[in-house]
Amino acid sequence: MKRFTKCVALLLITAALLELASCASSNGEVPEGMKNATAAGDDFRLYIPINWNANTIYGVSGGYATLSEQSTVSVTKHAITPETEAQMQAELTRDGGEVTGERRIDWFWNNRCLPSLRELSEGSSFSEAEAKSQALLNKYNAWRYHWKGVANGTPLHFLQIIAEKDGAFYLFAFTAVERQYQAQLSNVELMLDHFVFAEPYAPDENAKVIDPNAPAPEGMKLASNDDVAYRFYVPTTWAINANEGVFAAYLESDRSSVSVVPYMPEVESISVAQYFELCEKIMKETAGEYELLAEPETLDLGGRQATVYVYRYTVGGREYRYKQVIAAYKSMIYSLTYTSTPENFDAHLADVDAMIDAFEFR
Repeated sequence: MKRFTKCVALLLITAALLELASCASSNGEVPEGMKNATAAGDDFRLYIPINWNANTIYGVSGGYATLSEQSTVSVTKHAITPETEAQMQAELTRDGGEVTGERRIDWFWNNRCLPSLRELSEGSSFSEAEAKSQALLNKYNAWRYHWKGVANGTPLHFLQIIAEKDGAFYLFAFTAVERQYQAQLSNVELMLDHFVFAEPYAPDENAKVIDPNAPAPEGMKLASNDDVAYRFYVPTTWAINANEGVFAAYLESDRSSVSVVPYMPEVESISVAQYFELCEKIMKETAGEYELLAEPETLDLGGRQATVYVYRYTVGGREYRYKQVIAAYKSMIYSLTYTSTPENFDAHLADVDAMIDAFEFR
């Protein structure tokens, strides 16, 4: 995979976005005028227009049209567990109902998708924009749902296409502000036209190469490389995913993670406080709930004064806790972010503090 062509980031559905250069792969031919936006391991191919930005750094297939306005697509697979199947069968056959493909997809929409969108939107502003209609996802029968809502005062469109295949529901989601919805709908239709199910995607190269023998503080290992202007060290008990574009580490036990994301300001200069205001704005527009849990504090990050923000943020109906350490270095903003569930957050703070202490700018 090619190196990043531009470093930009925002906290969005999966906590951050980073623009990646497109990459061709032996996994299949990329349609003309498009690029691959499929995350490693996904058993399909999502292609987006070449002028869109791929967003696969956190292991979710997707992309966005523009950084300044909400305009994101994603495709996710939701396995049907035995418990889910039993619940679905019981509810659909109640009162002699028939179990059909359409009713199964409706069940998934009404029980898994709709509640999350309703939570995201503000009260009576949430409503159906178009009647449900038939669609195709690759060659599989699908159903299309289009609703509208308002999040943090911003009107949003939610377009979701759902198909069932081989024991799983596949959800294609497009979320955008009014202007971007109208401007990008033809591009979304193009993505749907070129979407295909396939063998699990395996990039030709890892997104990054890290020297496992690089010097590191005792009990730690290097989690970055010379492509970036910092040294990021993590405890040896934390794992590194080489298929993620962003430099990050996680615990296999509960998936708590720490990432370092650079942001290149689009204006001549931006302060740490202004950058976090930008993050807050996006989170409030896309989260069911967002709350700053403590007053910001300052500390040293690699010899630079940094500001620490601790907050809770709801993603897809589930609450997460964050400790975000932000510093300015040369012309960039750098954000070291710890993410965990509320019940696991405190347990790993000592490890996170060790990462902050060991962090170096180059």
